[in-house]
Amino acid sequence: MDKDVWFQQVDEVELVHATYLMSVPEGFDPHAAAAKLAVGQTTGTWVDVPGVTERMSREHQGRVIRVIEVPAVDVAVPDNTRATYALMTIGIPSANLGGDIPTLLTTVLGNDASTSVLAKLVELSLPQSFHETAGGPAFGLDGIRDLTGVHDRPLLLSMIKPCIGMTIEDSATIFRETALGGADIIKDDEVLTHTTGSTPVERVRAFRKEAERVKEETGRTVPYAVNITGRPDRMLADAKACADEGATAFMINYSATGYGALQMIRDAVNVPVLGHFAGTGPFIESPHSGMAGTIALGQLPRLAGADMAMILTPWGGYPLSTGTYRSTVSALRTPVAGLKPTLPLIGGGVHPGMVEKYVGDLGNDIALSPGGGVHGHPDGSRAGATAMRQAIDAVLEGKPVVEAGEEHEELSRALLAFDTGI
Repeated sequence: MDKDVWFQQVDEVELVHATYLMSVPEGFDPHAAAAKLAVGQTTGTWVDVPGVTERMSREHQGRVIRVIEVPAVDVAVPDNTRATYALMTIGIPSANLGGDIPTLLTTVLGNDASTSVLAKLVELSLPQSFHETAGGPAFGLDGIRDLTGVHDRPLLLSMIKPCIGMTIEDSATIFRETALGGADIIKDDEVLTHTTGSTPVERVRAFRKEAERVKEETGRTVPYAVNITGRPDRMLADAKACADEGATAFMINYSATGYGALQMIRDAVNVPVLGHFAGTGPFIESPHSGMAGTIALGQLPRLAGADMAMILTPWGGYPLSTGTYRSTVSALRTPVAGLKPTLPLIGGGVHPGMVEKYVGDLGNDIALSPGGGVHGHPDGSRAGATAMRQAIDAVLEGKPVVEAGEEHEELSRALLAFDTGI
């Protein structure tokens, strides 16, 4: 292994910085492990091999940027305190990656078991050139606001419920009722793509007619995000066929298809893309491996081109930390050179009684995304969407939602229904 793997970061090579939290068993040298990982994930393997030139090392070999032991133990202490974790940052030449997300993940998450360590990727710092090559959102948060015509408040996104098994005609009726109630965007549920009685093209065709009727009656454009998640060839065929039928948005579960597949659809068809997280649990749940939720649910979907991205929250039944919830939203919206911001979609257990919480936490540049919180309203989907809009309006006016419920029957009945769990 190259003895100069340390401190090579002071050069003209453009680097991706990957930071890991690494477990440090007794007798384990985190500094040696970091150096081994840096080389093993780039030019080398577990043993020195011939053919590695000085130029190859300079331009393509990984570098150790830092190793910080936790707790920081610099001198021997009576109770034999020792480091049990270490933060290590590896510098990977961006020339190795070609601006490609699958290659990036192969490199930073491990391509050689013999040089791997027990570590979780907790931070990924990318140069602007990588952002520009990867592309990011084609429309972004502002583009979605332009599409809906809503610029001054949180958007309301809902999905068709029940999730799967309805006829196209019944689903179209729910689309219409939800849109007339005030939903700004409507999407498929993540489990619905192709069934024996429903295909993406058929749904686009049927829902487009209802969207046109809603626009004639209200003047509002309500985009529909059709779920085209699937194997790459069928996704591409569905995207093109749906676009020909007038599709206004696509939904893709990037966890199942890969982030690169989302990039493919973004580049193939000029239609906004909604990224869904379903199945990312194994990516983020272990404290010892995988990657941080901020990366998996925020940074990478934005990089891959999600104009909207569904995120997890601590109040939807999943035990997400509040820190990850906030940092994921930040990863989607914070200004980044070369990338448009992505609109965060707040889903899972959302109902009118939660509007104050989410808007207070995150501000107006979000889309509140209830499913059951709309369709579970005792008076139906239209009343459920209306109640959500009434709650949003109340929060924007600085009025408590409970107080607004005294003025609006739909909101009052929603607050009562969801508080008592009908």
